Amino acid sequence: MSRPHGLRHTTYRRLVNEYNRVLGNLAALPRRRLWPGMQRAYEHQFLNRIVRIRRQLGLPTPEPPTRRWYRTGQAALFLGVSTKSVLRWTASGFLVCERADYSTHRYYAVEELLRVRRLLKT
Repeated sequence: MSRPHGLRHTTYRRLVNEYNRVLGNLAALPRRRLWPGMQRAYEHQFLNRIVRIRRQLGLPTPEPPTRRWYRTGQAALFLGVSTKSVLRWTASGFLVCERADYSTHRYYAVEELLRVRRLLKT
C-alpha cells in the first residue's frame, strides 16, 4: 500500500496498524463463544471500522448491494458509521427516514444515504 497524498507518515502507519489489528480481531471472532446477537454486533462494529479506515487510507470501499430502502443497521454499514450515529443524525434532522404504518422500524432511502455520504467525504 502506498501512502495517500496529504496523509502524514505517522498517521498512515497508525491507520495501517489499526487496520491489521481490526482484521485480526474479526478473524478471531468466530472462535469466541458469544450470543448470536453479540456476534453480529461485533461483526458490524469491526466491519464499519474497517470501512472507515479504508476510506481514510484512500482505498476503495465495498459497495453495498443496490437497494431502494435500508434499515438502520444496513444504513450504518452503507455509511461506514455506527448505528448510534445514524439514529443521532435522524433525531437531529441531518438524516431523514421514513416509517411504515406507525412502526418502530426506520427506513432510509438510498438517495438520502448517498447525499449524506457525499457530505461526509467533504
